[in-house]
Amino acid sequence: MVKKEKNRTLSAIDVGTSKVTTLISEFGEDGGIKICGVGVAPTNGMKKGLVIDLDKVTQSIHSSVDAAEKMADRMIVSAYVGISGDHIGTSEQRGMTNINDPERGVTRDDMKRAVAASKCLLLPPQKQMMDVIQQGYLVDGHGGIDDPEGMSGNRLEVDTLIVTGSTAMAQNLTRCIMKLDISIDSMILSPLASGMAVLNDDEKEIGTILIDFGAGTTEVAVFHGNRIRKARVFPVGSNHINNDIAIVLGTSPKEAERLKLEYGKAYVDEQVGSEPVEIEHVSGEKQTKITRAMLCEVISARVYELIKMVRHDLETDLPISVVPAGIVITGGGSKLSGFGSVVEEVLNMSARIGEPIYSGEMSEKLQGPEYAAAFGILRCAARQITLGSFSASGDSSPLRSWYDSVANIFRGMFK
Repeated sequence: MVKKEKNRTLSAIDVGTSKVTTLISEFGEDGGIKICGVGVAPTNGMKKGLVIDLDKVTQSIHSSVDAAEKMADRMIVSAYVGISGDHIGTSEQRGMTNINDPERGVTRDDMKRAVAASKCLLLPPQKQMMDVIQQGYLVDGHGGIDDPEGMSGNRLEVDTLIVTGSTAMAQNLTRCIMKLDISIDSMILSPLASGMAVLNDDEKEIGTILIDFGAGTTEVAVFHGNRIRKARVFPVGSNHINNDIAIVLGTSPKEAERLKLEYGKAYVDEQVGSEPVEIEHVSGEKQTKITRAMLCEVISARVYELIKMVRHDLETDLPISVVPAGIVITGGGSKLSGFGSVVEEVLNMSARIGEPIYSGEMSEKLQGPEYAAAFGILRCAARQITLGSFSASGDSSPLRSWYDSVANIFRGMFK
């Protein structure tokens, strides 16, 4: 029987297109994180990062949560949840307010008012503010301040990154989690989370492009000046490579995944050549042989198309001088042989594969780029708590109000 507790516990749920990862951690007074539970389960009912079957996604989350709870010997009461999908958008904003008592200095109320002032956006009815990421404060025009509490001055400003998304898409994911009697502390932008997990402080400060190549989506984020400057989600991922292989070679998606992992490469060179590869027909009744070069040509076409799409998006509003530290690629799809080389060639920058930067307990269970988003959600949660962030999913937000209004409907299910 696992015990139900919340004190000093942070939980993260990352619902991806191919798998659900749940992490349970202990959060120390020093801001440190110690992992005590990990649960991973295959995802059913998701496509391109979006929920298409509520019941299947709920059961997938349940399997992941249950595994993490048993390992940690405690139940998840609330969790921070990653949000992704091509419906996600970001906007840089600045809010300003007068400091109520200049002699006393900046208070938490002053900071809340400044953040609230930055949230004055006109959104269409189908769009919702998902999160407000504090990028830094200015006191009387002097910037570079992470936490201005107690500082003297007359005017307080804050730079924020407003994360918006489809209200319906967020509500669908929320319904799945609330069916498990788990409340949502906050929704975390997945590209931000991945960056927080795999980038070191110098990379975030100097300027780095983060590419998270997942199963259903490819997430791109630009970090500079120790803040996230841009985020974009493309509805194309490694599953699209599987689909291409299946269609061109007449195999099942499962067989296509096997071929990609065992023989696939993101580009064609002399090494792949005419090496024979045996494939199973979609009917399962016959096998045939192709050359490895044929397989890699199918993979290469999709990979080059994707990275050129990323390049075009970056070039629209990003001077290359902003990211001298190069590119960090992560996510499960980044393990495809040669993927980093294609990224370097197309974007003309150095690239490395990023894994979660964590050396504490159970670090061996987080080895691999596929755990970046889940671990990064914990990092973002810890930062919110430490800095006292005022997110859009706080008590006064429309999204939180919707959480509260439907919570009682789903209480007690899947206990």
